[in-house]
Amino acid sequence: MNKKWISTIIALIGIFIAFYFYNKYNNAPTIDFSKLKLYNLNEERVDFGSFKGKKLVVSFSASWCPNCLDEMREMNDVKDTRLSDVEVVIISDEPIEKIMTWKERTDYPFIFLKLEQGFNDVGIFSIPTSYILNTKLEVKKEEVGYIDWKDESTAEHLTKIME
Repeated sequence: MNKKWISTIIALIGIFIAFYFYNKYNNAPTIDFSKLKLYNLNEERVDFGSFKGKKLVVSFSASWCPNCLDEMREMNDVKDTRLSDVEVVIISDEPIEKIMTWKERTDYPFIFLKLEQGFNDVGIFSIPTSYILNTKLEVKKEEVGYIDWKDESTAEHLTKIME
């Protein structure tokens, strides 16, 4: 084979690898929330169906993630104004003791839940990964990465699609 063909093949392989990683780390997976094994901070099983009737922001996050912490701080800052009728659910795969310490340290009015499986087991490869659900628990939007909740148009759009 000549050098031109080898270069072309290497370039194509590089493009496929880049495409694979882009899709893996920048696309939120489709998640059947009813099948997740979730526990509250008392280590009691939580049925995701119990959130039916509420507008939800569900964020897969971790206590060590700077973008997660920034996003949570912003959600808390706008909770009384733009998110007053929205329940914020933080799901972590960290040990329950660590989640409890995180909740106590932040004192946010969010629901913190422990995911029994690891994030990778449910297809979450980047955090924060957030889902916007309406009162019927239908996913209306999913987002990988930081959401700017202080941006009025973003918050308005996301709360509007929850209806």
